Amino acid sequence: MERTESGMESDTEESLAYKAMRTVWVPWQRKRRLVREQERMQATRRCAWIDAGLQHAVALRPNGNIACWGYNNNGEAPPGGVDGDFVAIAAGFHHSLALRPNGNIACWGDNGYGEAPPEGLDGDFVAIAAGGVHSLALRRNGSVACYGYNGSGQAPPDGVEGDFVAIAAGGNHSLALRRNGNIACWGRNNNGEAPPGGVDGDFVAMAAGRFHSIALRRNGNIACWGYNNNGEAPPGGVDGDFVAIAAGDFHSLALRRDGSIACWGRNADGQAPPGGVDGDFVAVSAGWSFSLALRRDGNIACSGYNGSGQAPPDGVRGPFKTQEL
Repeated sequence: MERTESGMESDTEESLAYKAMRTVWVPWQRKRRLVREQERMQATRRCAWIDAGLQHAVALRPNGNIACWGYNNNGEAPPGGVDGDFVAIAAGFHHSLALRPNGNIACWGDNGYGEAPPEGLDGDFVAIAAGGVHSLALRRNGSVACYGYNGSGQAPPDGVEGDFVAIAAGGNHSLALRRNGNIACWGRNNNGEAPPGGVDGDFVAMAAGRFHSIALRRNGNIACWGYNNNGEAPPGGVDGDFVAIAAGDFHSLALRRDGSIACWGRNADGQAPPGGVDGDFVAVSAGWSFSLALRRDGNIACSGYNGSGQAPPDGVRGPFKTQEL
């Protein structure tokens, strides 16, 4: 800007050009941001179609049926799978959940603490999460219903009220994403995995591991808190253009926009190679010492410990659900 003799600013050719550029650039930036936010929402939704438990895994087929593999001593992963018209799934230590389109939940596996009642759960639920021996279910009104073991306050019988839009369950702690992007936490906090005051931010997704938590920011970066002895939750977070995340026992995964996966934390069984994994992946999940990644073609890649058949080195052939019908 130049100043006139009267002290008023006048537009130079340079400033006018800048204004014109800004007029075009800002809407374009906003459009790109909205597109990327939509991509993150879609990727997060796909991550509800595969899940890794303690030593078992579940995956949603395009027709709504569920495939199961791995440890099944408690009936958490019946080899023949589970038939139904399911839209989301979750795997805990020794139990599994599946959400029906009508909002009801099917449960199977260990129910020693009421985490997976065989008769299922009726309600207007829109999302589910399975922790160690507790379960969470998000109601349409934004409140969270809790079931199972509550020794650390991770599953209060009366539930948790709020305007929540997503949930995650760890070993003994729980997370819920508020509509404004902040995260509420409850349950075990011995390692800072569930601060009672919650975690403020512009988050769009989150994941709960055994003793740590991670959350995806609107800009694609990741915040981490909790146990970090294996590097699974670096306090400074992890920067990148990520679209989805997963947290295991002592490792973490993040899906990039290009389909590759970044890994950090414990890698004793090959569950989190430091160099990451290249591929055309569309969803990720992390269990105890093993990891799953859903390919664009509907097949699943597995890595890590396979003592119970939970992570076959050649993967698991689909087709598994990769997109909305």
